[in-house]
Amino acid sequence: MEFVITCLPGLAPLLADELTELGMTVTEQGSAHVGIQGDEQAAVGVCLWSRLAERVLLPLAKLDVPPEEAPEALAAAVDWQQLCAPGTPVHLSLDHGKGVRGDSRISSKRLLRALPGMEVARREEGACTVRARLDESQAQLWLDLAGTPLHRRGYRLAGGRAPLRENLAAAVLRAGGWHLESRAPVLLDPFCGSGTLLVEGVWMAAGVAPGALRRQYGFMAWRGCPRALWEPAMAAAAASLGRLSDSAVSAALPAFKGFDADADTLKMAMHNAERASVRGAIHFERRELGALRQRDFAEQGLVATNPPWGERLDQQEQAAWLLAGLGQVLAEKARSWQAVVLGADVTALDRSGMDIQQQWRVRNGALINFIRRSVPRPPVPRAPLRVSDAPGFELPEGAVPLLNRLRKNGKHLRRWLERDDIQTYRLYDRDLPEFNVAVDVYGDQALVQEFKAPSSIDEDKARQRRQWAVSAVRAALGVHREQVHLRTRERQKGSRQYQKLGGAQPSQYKVVREGEARLLVNLSDYLDTGLFLDHRPMRLRLGREAAGKRFLNLFAYTGAATVHALAGGARRAVTVDASRRYLDWAGCNLALNGFASEAHPLVRADTMAWLETCSEQFDLVFCDPPTFSNNKARNDFVVQEHHGELIRRIMKRLEPGGVLYFSCNFRRFVMDQEIVRWYQVEDITASSIPEDFRRNSTIHHCYAIRHGVS
Repeated sequence: MEFVITCLPGLAPLLADELTELGMTVTEQGSAHVGIQGDEQAAVGVCLWSRLAERVLLPLAKLDVPPEEAPEALAAAVDWQQLCAPGTPVHLSLDHGKGVRGDSRISSKRLLRALPGMEVARREEGACTVRARLDESQAQLWLDLAGTPLHRRGYRLAGGRAPLRENLAAAVLRAGGWHLESRAPVLLDPFCGSGTLLVEGVWMAAGVAPGALRRQYGFMAWRGCPRALWEPAMAAAAASLGRLSDSAVSAALPAFKGFDADADTLKMAMHNAERASVRGAIHFERRELGALRQRDFAEQGLVATNPPWGERLDQQEQAAWLLAGLGQVLAEKARSWQAVVLGADVTALDRSGMDIQQQWRVRNGALINFIRRSVPRPPVPRAPLRVSDAPGFELPEGAVPLLNRLRKNGKHLRRWLERDDIQTYRLYDRDLPEFNVAVDVYGDQALVQEFKAPSSIDEDKARQRRQWAVSAVRAALGVHREQVHLRTRERQKGSRQYQKLGGAQPSQYKVVREGEARLLVNLSDYLDTGLFLDHRPMRLRLGREAAGKRFLNLFAYTGAATVHALAGGARRAVTVDASRRYLDWAGCNLALNGFASEAHPLVRADTMAWLETCSEQFDLVFCDPPTFSNNKARNDFVVQEHHGELIRRIMKRLEPGGVLYFSCNFRRFVMDQEIVRWYQVEDITASSIPEDFRRNSTIHHCYAIRHGVS
């Protein structure tokens, strides 16, 4: 007999290979099906042992009739008494092909009414299941020997928010070579969700039949397949579960590790593993990608995972940066490993930076998924820009003073930069009256920020000074023009500081490293780059002190301090800011470092109002309010006027023994004496100003505030 084995569109090549390994004779291959030739035993074997198949269909009729005549013609073309045992109900699933008008439900009712004395079943379980398709000039009918779809193994009762089909999980593993005897000694899923990939991985490695737990199939109602054939076949499949209790098999199994950020999701995974009889074979742990360490990766292994893909646009952007974080973690800690990743967007998968070995395009319902097998790409260190004494190109005479000052500053900073491995720093800050600019280095990029000249300055002269400044920076750092970004700073009104400078083009983010954190900066699209360089020591301090603590970041900007706290081991972080754009940016920063905003909330709120309603306590708080902020919902915030009340509200949320680090950029700031009287206030401004800002000791004020009277 000829059988049609269906699968998810795009998986047919993998399915054909699997069926060949099972001893089947493959006769054809489409996008979503494979044809095989065999007897009833072969069909039952596919139902019980194929990990990738969705249905096993036996063709019953293929008629050249128009759709308006097809239902009755199909019903008459089959000897239903020979097909199903007396009293067996029939379950029908009928589809209209492209171009066929009308409601498929009406066609289904017509076909069922034409069946001679057959009872109609609403569900597939225990029924003789048939499937029909009506096209413009042809009608087809099949007997479904699987009954319910084969991906329903029976162990997963809880799938989480985005459950992964079992046969798609098996396809991911097969794409990664997990079906081979030479499989890696470790299978690790850093986003394990409900644990489907790991359960399928254990079953595959132990030789457990994917149909081991199922008790109902469509072939049980088929008269052509006697009980004497399928009953021992099902018993053999069920008995394969016993291999998991065999000490020799268990000892030979690879190591299985599943990590996830969500405790409830991990509970689902453990329950599913328990029902699949593999709970003892899998190590589950609540840990995020960013918290994985070198010891989690053996010498060799396979990462198989279905990372969060995001439903909203901002979540999709975060998911793309999470893939970048995954690629970075594997490049640093698992260079000899392979990775097979399921994703919904090729562009996002490209962010991982891994070298592609093979890719499969799969249609999963309404979604298009991609299975990509890759290997980590060894990181290529990109040396941060440093001032060079080497002669550059010839400069106009007017640019030479700035070049000399840049070289002087670079020489002064060089030892500090190398000793502390500084990647982002300020090289120049309006040292010369004629060059009213700041020059910042971000990795291998430079930013020249011109402070807008007064209207009394001739515009042509100002333009020439800008050109000289860019040329001097290029000569001092030895870079191309494309590596130098120029922008003009002026006093902003209303929401202008949030407006995009580059119009509607996609934002251009660059990754820079600061200590253990990787942060996104934007040097072309917005007035703000996303990183306050003068707060570098404070962020590093937070990272050193955050281990095991609950961290709160207020007026959080792009969440750089949150990233440092989480990279330092904070067990929970809450990030509060009133700007949606900054919070989206913070979410991408968290994702890039392997941390989930679901576990560490990003709260869009007015900080003063949020503190009034917050009931959570924290051990470590960082608050860096603006000098002035206007707000339509309440009176404007002025830091000198309102910081006392702000600090009092924060201290209500601070645990005894905790510390609040309070910083502000108002140069004439004076701490409220009531705060000094009621709390322990330590002025740490001097230690919080980095070497590259020593020329400007009033760039910010910083205090450590604790409970207790000064």
